[in-house]
Amino acid sequence: MRNLIITLLLLAASANLQAQCDLITPLAKEGFENLIQTNEDGELQLHYENRRYRFEGLALQKVLEVIADTPCLTNSITLIIYNKGIPVTEIGTTKVLVDGLINGVISAKEFTSSSRFDFTTKKKPKEKAIQSSYLKSDLAVGARTDYLLGNFDNPIRWTPMLLPSLQSTIAKGTQINTTFGVVLYDDLYNWETSRFRYAFASHNGRLHGGIFTRLSAGYFEQTQYGIEGHATKFFFGDQLRFDLNLSLTENRFLDTPPGRRAIDKNHFSYGVKATYRYTPWTTDLSIHYGRYIFDDTGYTVLLQRQFNEVFIGFFMREVDQQIVGSFGKLYERNYGFQFTVPIGTKKHLKPNYIRPKTDEQYTLDYNYTGGVSIGRRIYAPGTVIAELEEYYPSTLQKALESLFKGR
Repeated sequence: MRNLIITLLLLAASANLQAQCDLITPLAKEGFENLIQTNEDGELQLHYENRRYRFEGLALQKVLEVIADTPCLTNSITLIIYNKGIPVTEIGTTKVLVDGLINGVISAKEFTSSSRFDFTTKKKPKEKAIQSSYLKSDLAVGARTDYLLGNFDNPIRWTPMLLPSLQSTIAKGTQINTTFGVVLYDDLYNWETSRFRYAFASHNGRLHGGIFTRLSAGYFEQTQYGIEGHATKFFFGDQLRFDLNLSLTENRFLDTPPGRRAIDKNHFSYGVKATYRYTPWTTDLSIHYGRYIFDDTGYTVLLQRQFNEVFIGFFMREVDQQIVGSFGKLYERNYGFQFTVPIGTKKHLKPNYIRPKTDEQYTLDYNYTGGVSIGRRIYAPGTVIAELEEYYPSTLQKALESLFKGR
């Protein structure tokens, strides 16, 4: 009888601990979305999407803190991180390792080397997600500065803009992005006006074999109106990346009447890109070859290093024909650098049907030759492929090592 009572008490305690292993409630209160928690074969799986924290590394830190604060019998833990409802990255670890990291027993380096970071191959479970991210919109405000250096008569010419945008995810992988450019001052073009910069819809997906895809239609930067498709495949974790992009566009302003002839019709563009990442330094070397939106064909070489949310890159472009650039001159080669820094708050308001927020990044390009139109491609900002660098396994590993440094 005594043994039966002890057994029943142990079972009750076990059930109580398992009931307490609720990660959904605290994460939902924190503003995380698309939350699903499963426990099969002794493995706890947590699916989540972050739109609360500006940087995915900070969001992962918060999730690990919640796991450490929650009593669980299960030791094996798998985290699946989503973007626009698409599973992207997977982290395999244990409760012992998480507790050790948060309590300072082990270093972040020991945690990342003992855990598994990779792009996920898992599909979304059948269970209904808690706190869906769909049918919610962000009203964001960003900034942009076009500028030119080197004219003796006017050494610095610039056109600063504000970029209010409305970004909505309406279903799994499906989003709408509308961005308007408010010109504050125009000393560069002398013709630039406030107008739409982007107005497009995209469907993001992940095919069998881990191929990320995007199909977009609408109005893009460089006054290009049409459709574009993009596919991305990784090998050896995030060390080797291949991209393929295709687009068919016309050159016209968004407010051009439908019956009026486009400036140029039927620009068919394509491109292939190979990128090698040296993971210890989170540094990428990429080579892109293709036909660009102004019918120039050539290549772009980019060397870029990532410091969590900061990107510093140097590029060279060369094409097969001369393109009109700054000061009315013709160029077939361009050099320069790209500099991207985070802006706004590290933590946004909780997602809602309409949420005001600042944009998350500010990018400044410098073009040495002034050939700013050389090698221009269709770009769909805010999509899964456009944001993949934050979800790279090596990026998240380096982020944790940086965030927990000295703890």
